[in-house]
Amino acid sequence: MSDSQASASTFNFGIRRLVLVDSAGFCYVEIPVDNHGLILGPGNLGKSSLLNSLRLFLLPENNFKNSRKKFAFRNASAGSFYTNEESYQHYFPSQFSFLIMEAENPAGTHCQVLYRDNASQLSYGRAFVPVSYDRLRPLFWNGDDEDGIGQAVPELSFSRLSEALKRLSKDTKLVSDPAKLKSMLYSSELMNADAVRYSVLPLGESDERRVQSLRTLILLLFEMKADDQAMANAVASIIEADKKFADDAFDFNIDDFLNRHDQLKQQQSQLNRIEKERPRFEKLNRDYQAYQTLLRSQHDFAAFRDGVANALQDIGAKRRVALEAYNEQNETLRHVLQTLKKLEQEESGLKGEIRSADRRIKQAEQNQKDGELLVAQYGEMTLQEIADIQKEELEGKRGHLAALKSAAQAEIRLEQIQRKKLELERQLESLKDRESKQQWQLQNQLDEATAAPLRAVDPRLMMASPGQDLDADSKATIEAFARLFAPNDHGFDWFDTEYQSQQAWHTNFAEQRHHVEGELNGLEKERSELADTTNQEHDRPKLIERTEKEIRAIEKDLETLQRYPVAATTLRDATEEKQAAEEQLAKLDEQARLEQEKQDALQQKAARARAEKDRIEERERELAALSKSVGTVEHRFPHLKAVRAEQPLDIERVSAAAFDDLQSQLDDLEERRRNILDHLRQFVYLGIHEDSDGELQKDSPTSSVIRETFKSLSDLFAGMAERWSVLEQQVGIHNETVASYRQALKSNHEHIARFEAQLNRELDGVRINDLVEIRVDIHTDPKFRNLVEEANNIDPYGNQLQSDAFYDRLRVFVADFFGEQGGSKRLTMDKVITGISYRTRKENAANLDKKGQSTSTTALINLELVYRLLKRVLYPGVQLSFPMVLDELASVDISQMPSLLERLRKQGFNLFSAATHSASAEVIYLIGRHLEVGQMRTARPYSKERTLVFWGGAEGFTGGESLSHWADHTQNSLLEPADE
Repeated sequence: MSDSQASASTFNFGIRRLVLVDSAGFCYVEIPVDNHGLILGPGNLGKSSLLNSLRLFLLPENNFKNSRKKFAFRNASAGSFYTNEESYQHYFPSQFSFLIMEAENPAGTHCQVLYRDNASQLSYGRAFVPVSYDRLRPLFWNGDDEDGIGQAVPELSFSRLSEALKRLSKDTKLVSDPAKLKSMLYSSELMNADAVRYSVLPLGESDERRVQSLRTLILLLFEMKADDQAMANAVASIIEADKKFADDAFDFNIDDFLNRHDQLKQQQSQLNRIEKERPRFEKLNRDYQAYQTLLRSQHDFAAFRDGVANALQDIGAKRRVALEAYNEQNETLRHVLQTLKKLEQEESGLKGEIRSADRRIKQAEQNQKDGELLVAQYGEMTLQEIADIQKEELEGKRGHLAALKSAAQAEIRLEQIQRKKLELERQLESLKDRESKQQWQLQNQLDEATAAPLRAVDPRLMMASPGQDLDADSKATIEAFARLFAPNDHGFDWFDTEYQSQQAWHTNFAEQRHHVEGELNGLEKERSELADTTNQEHDRPKLIERTEKEIRAIEKDLETLQRYPVAATTLRDATEEKQAAEEQLAKLDEQARLEQEKQDALQQKAARARAEKDRIEERERELAALSKSVGTVEHRFPHLKAVRAEQPLDIERVSAAAFDDLQSQLDDLEERRRNILDHLRQFVYLGIHEDSDGELQKDSPTSSVIRETFKSLSDLFAGMAERWSVLEQQVGIHNETVASYRQALKSNHEHIARFEAQLNRELDGVRINDLVEIRVDIHTDPKFRNLVEEANNIDPYGNQLQSDAFYDRLRVFVADFFGEQGGSKRLTMDKVITGISYRTRKENAANLDKKGQSTSTTALINLELVYRLLKRVLYPGVQLSFPMVLDELASVDISQMPSLLERLRKQGFNLFSAATHSASAEVIYLIGRHLEVGQMRTARPYSKERTLVFWGGAEGFTGGESLSHWADHTQNSLLEPADE
């Protein structure tokens, strides 16, 4: 930049246009910023927010965290700064929020697009595309509606936008990394089109100090006020950035400096305290050597303690062996007694079995006798046949009894009698037929070997008659079947089923006929009794009683018949069981005799084992008493618990007399030990030895603690000479630091003065309004100047600490300079420089005047200073076209407005200010163009909360200049001739 017209070698960098989409209270706003302009609109419309958004483009940030420090968005009405969230939601309230800046540089025109990034909280992304905004407008706004206001593009999204930008240019870049942004925004490689393509403010050097200085100046350009601490901060930042080497940075941590002095002073005091206690240590040394000779008694005690433990362990093992032997004898004796008892129980059980067997034999013999008498009454009939007859007779008797008791039952019974008589008559005929075929019964046609197994299954099989002689095949088949039965002692086995042998029976047909005829006669007699109801009425009770007796008799016969088949088996089994029990009883008697003899022998062994156990237990009680005494000593002297013996005392030498001698030695040792502990604790109390774990404060510290503490003290006093030497070296190093700090204070004080002189040399010949000479005064804190003077009065060389008076004055400086604020007390340039003031001289005045100037004049001087400061950080030969915001436009003298605007133009600044419609027409005319941002609203916004629209260029007065000089290029169509 230059005050004159830019030469051919000038590199132009400028911001041409600013666009906000669904942001800062607007639906869509597009304003040119490449010339002076006044934004007009109602109050609280967001006019200032439009221009303040440029900070987001010019600073290498990607989020709103710590936004006060980064962007300093100020809430003027509240007199404070907006919070991180408030600032973020103001500029990026929705997914449709985009901010676009069109800029130009030697590489051409490009646009920078900011968008809401949902990847993390409060973050925003940045896209760079090397095209003008005219080619991007259709992506953000549709201006083809009837009223010319335009409407939102409904399909707008970042994904669609990024695809469109990449189609427009292969050089489109999406960047979020602050380091990468810094290199792109501030690149000064003017001969490299790719490197400078997206540069907006080329820095002479891109180190962090230059970037911080630029940040301060940018914030100044957006808040150009007459009295603002920001100007002093900017000067401080520029001074730091202007230093040649980074190591020259003024960052004096006074806390560290004072703390190091205090550390060295404490070390010196500590060494003096130690030297003072050397006589005490020499006495401790003598006592400790004497104590060492008595320490053997502790190891002897440990050996005795271990010997007692071993003796207890040994006697315990012997006691366990003796107890096991005693218990083993008792257990064996117990088993013998249990065996005898068990034998007695078994003998009692066998006798019970024999008695039970006798009862079963007697009962089986009676059942067999009763069954044989009953069966004999029926001749050759089978048991089943007899049972059937008995059951049938029982049923008849029960029916007869029921008939005697009920007339209705009598009728039923008479019908049953009639049917039964018919059945018996048929049986009588069948018997006659069978009798005629008796000669062909199977038992008469088969040999006994074949007939016997079949008879065992059922005697009726052999009594069956085919009525003729068996043919050969039938006979062979029956014989083959019979051979499948295997004979045994009691009968035959049919696979896993046994059948008892049966005697051969011969059917007595005459007896059966007689039996059937008897039944017929009985039925006739019963019929007669039931039919003759008139004559038997007085005999009915007797008949009922007789019938009931007959029923009971039949039931008894059925029970006898049921027990009869198993009586023989029961008799045989019971007899065998009795015999087996008697044999087992004899064996038990012999075993009991042997067990009794064993019992007598075991009782003698158990008596001997008990005597041995009692002897061992007596020795164990003696050792337990010694162990308790050892515990008592350890309770008196707790440190003995940690003492370990080289070898335990022999078990045979463990005795009460040995313990008494040892206890006497320990008492003597403890007395000396207490004396030593008193010395050691005194050293701890004096701070010479550190007992951080409190081991020496315990009632009974271990010998190892005493030994280590003494060794530590010995090493301490032995190394005192070396420690004094190290302290002298550290003091010398610290004094060198004092010298370097003194030089830093002095050089920075001088650097401020040189910088002030340089600024004033640059201001030579600068005239502002009626001022012909302007001088800048950089004010430093008087306490800082006093500190510099104090530092010059000390001699930092030598191996002795500086006097306490110097450090006391330094602490007073810290207290006065920093006050009660917390944190580290770091002396930096922004704390040293407290303000900027101007001295001015008018043309006819002889001397410089410190009196303040008008607001507009002060603003011009501030602007000139910012211009000079900005030149220091930008790359040489750069010409800017950059918007500058002046909120105090109304306070500027209207007569000075032309010179203000002309000076701004020459310096590369475009004045922008916001005002309501109350702004004077003269101001509007002088600025040249204005933008009415509160007049249009769209019916189709991105968000219903934001409907304001402004685009299409500014309005203004040409002042005789060509319209194209100031009109926005989007209005070029207005200059075309109209067809009339």
